Amino acid sequence: MQLAGIDIVVLTLYFCIIVFIGYWTSRRERDTEDFFLGGRRMPWGAVCLSTLATEMSVLTFIGVPADSFRTNYAYLQFAFGSLIGRLLIALLFIPVFYKGRVTTVYQYLFQRFGEGTRGCATIFFFITRLLASGVRLLAASIVVSVVTGWPLVTSIILMAFIAMAYATVGGIKAVIWTDVMQFIVLMGGALLVIGLLLYKVPGGWHGMTALAGSIGKLKVFDLHAAISSSKWLVVGIVNGCFQTFAALGTDQDLTQRMLTCKNTKDSQKSLILTGILDFPIVIIFLVIGTLLWVFYQHFPCANLPTNPDHIFPYFIVTQLPIGVRGLLIAGALAAAMSSLDSALVALSSSAVVDIYKPHFKKHASEKHYLLVSRLFVVVFCLALIGVAIACRDIKQILWIGFKIGGFTYGSLLGVFLLAVITKRGSNKGNIIAMSSSVLVTVMLFILEPYIHIAWPWLVVVGTIWTFLIGLLFKPEKVRVETS
Repeated sequence: MQLAGIDIVVLTLYFCIIVFIGYWTSRRERDTEDFFLGGRRMPWGAVCLSTLATEMSVLTFIGVPADSFRTNYAYLQFAFGSLIGRLLIALLFIPVFYKGRVTTVYQYLFQRFGEGTRGCATIFFFITRLLASGVRLLAASIVVSVVTGWPLVTSIILMAFIAMAYATVGGIKAVIWTDVMQFIVLMGGALLVIGLLLYKVPGGWHGMTALAGSIGKLKVFDLHAAISSSKWLVVGIVNGCFQTFAALGTDQDLTQRMLTCKNTKDSQKSLILTGILDFPIVIIFLVIGTLLWVFYQHFPCANLPTNPDHIFPYFIVTQLPIGVRGLLIAGALAAAMSSLDSALVALSSSAVVDIYKPHFKKHASEKHYLLVSRLFVVVFCLALIGVAIACRDIKQILWIGFKIGGFTYGSLLGVFLLAVITKRGSNKGNIIAMSSSVLVTVMLFILEPYIHIAWPWLVVVGTIWTFLIGLLFKPEKVRVETS
């Protein structure tokens, strides 16, 4: 596709703003606390929008519309459980993280249990985040490839290097403030698409609800009890709770920005507000998918992609006017950048704080650690490119993104719950519990066609398994160090 001049202007302006924010926020980078935590003085409102932007990512931008295009609104059930998960994080985890003055959440595991538990959790985080963020990079690159006609691998490399550029310079402050701008662009583009689709669809909103509602595409709650169904209401709520509890409570990628607030109260406010705002955001993207389905029922297209993940990008290319098309491409880029930038900084922070500093160079200067932090951003950028290229033939990206966390999130959440709400657990016991949890969830996933247990239960099973096995072991000497 040949982009029009106005589209190029819109995209150029978008990139200029991103670069400016990265430069502006990097002017006072004195040490790793600035680079990883923004000096612990970030406004809670900005942290809230940044968290939402990262959570949404391009999986929301193309995956949620694809899911409602394909089926119905059952995905919204996850938002109810997600809110419960956020409340539990605010109540149980955030206070102990702030009390321990940690830079990464795995430092808390070191304080509570020791080096073995921290090391195991850090490795699990690296595996999960590299795979999940690699898939998100792929999803973003699919959008860019479809709307521009560029080769997919070229789009992957371009997206990764753009995010790397300002994340390397500005650290978490650049991530948060660019995320705020990207959130505005992303939601503005989504609302504009809804307006244009309602204008194009015969009968507007009434026409959409009448046609889609008549065949159940507006259905939210699935009350047909079936442990094998990933869309049963109970599965949605329970999995939404556990998935969010694990992702926002134990994954440094999302938890890191909560540690940038001034105090516990501000961090809790930012997190709880994300759970409230999650409902209208998910509904907006579900409505886009339904409107796309209704639109193509009225205006059939012989060239419509067979993969639903490509339908929204295809609509952007073929139906949106110039200028608006550029804004939506910028929205896709915003969705990509908001997840990639934070992943790069989070991976770097854990690599430096949890591995490099305690095991390789304990007493270097802050200038040295700041340099190493930026070098790790580059290293992890290259790793994400490799993962995205390796996964480029997968389909149903939204659910793949969730399934990746299912194997390790349970073990991470289980050990954090053990640390916070009990006085039991030891390094040896935790490593056994976490490792065996991964084996159990992998086996359940492989046996899913035979035992008929839906994949969302993996995080629940992994959490309970890790917690109960960890309880069997008596505590070792309590750690009080903070490094």
